[in-house]
Amino acid sequence: MKGLVLVTGSEGLVGSRFVELFPRKNFLRHPTLVEMDITNASSISEVVASYNLGAIVNFAAYTNVGEAEKERGDKNGACWQVNVEGTRNLVKAVNNTKIHFIQISTDMVFPGSAEVPGPYSEEHEPEKDQSKVTWYGYTKGEAERIVNETLGKNATIVRLIYPVRAKYDIKLDYLRKPLSLFDEGKLYPLFSDQQVSIAFIDEVCKALEKIIFLGHFGVYHAGSRDVTTPYELISYFLEKARGVKDAAKSISLDEFLAGIDNPVRYPKFGGLKVEETERKLGMRFRTWREIVDEIVRQMKVHEEN
Repeated sequence: MKGLVLVTGSEGLVGSRFVELFPRKNFLRHPTLVEMDITNASSISEVVASYNLGAIVNFAAYTNVGEAEKERGDKNGACWQVNVEGTRNLVKAVNNTKIHFIQISTDMVFPGSAEVPGPYSEEHEPEKDQSKVTWYGYTKGEAERIVNETLGKNATIVRLIYPVRAKYDIKLDYLRKPLSLFDEGKLYPLFSDQQVSIAFIDEVCKALEKIIFLGHFGVYHAGSRDVTTPYELISYFLEKARGVKDAAKSISLDEFLAGIDNPVRYPKFGGLKVEETERKLGMRFRTWREIVDEIVRQMKVHEEN
């Protein structure tokens, strides 16, 4: 690694943990949203020019999938402006430089459909038909295409899937949200026939460290080594975190989808393959059960402190 590391979206669920865990904090620069708005091209150019940068990690994203659907097709909406135009601005600022650009992406660039099921490999191309993915997923796929078309092999894309961590007060994640609802007696039935995997944010950060320090380019996946269902995952989590077995009720995703107008909002056959990433980075990702066990352990440490 040569030069400083600029982190966008450093106040978010994943970016904030990256800042916490990065071993060389004196190399980090992580301006707030107020200090650097990626939808403002001149703001980006000024920040990039003001530092001797070796790398940029772009965590900044509009991630509210439900609200994004209300903006479907609207290129003036916040989702498109942040995820697509924001990425375009960053890529333009680093083009023709030696700055290593790392784009954080998502499994939702894939449809998770029966016709094109996951888990998906690192080589799988993002879906180009916006009718087959969420608007959020489509914008993130467009961002990937911008990175590839402009920077080509001189950039890195890291896809995540349902990132989770033990503590983050600003936002609940894929595990802590149902835990909170269970504590309130409001836990909804969980899909027993939907295929998912999760990404332990601490491991995401470790993968990013290797990518930055060793200068890895290309496409990488960060997530659990195996897949599960929301029902199996949350049931196991509640048993470990609250000591309650069979706490969740199950529901069929197919039955649920029959009653809604937007089935792409709930991909049935998701998941990311990580074998190639493990091989290239020389690391092993945890299984989903191992992730849950570690998060519960960390949660207990936080509670004790």
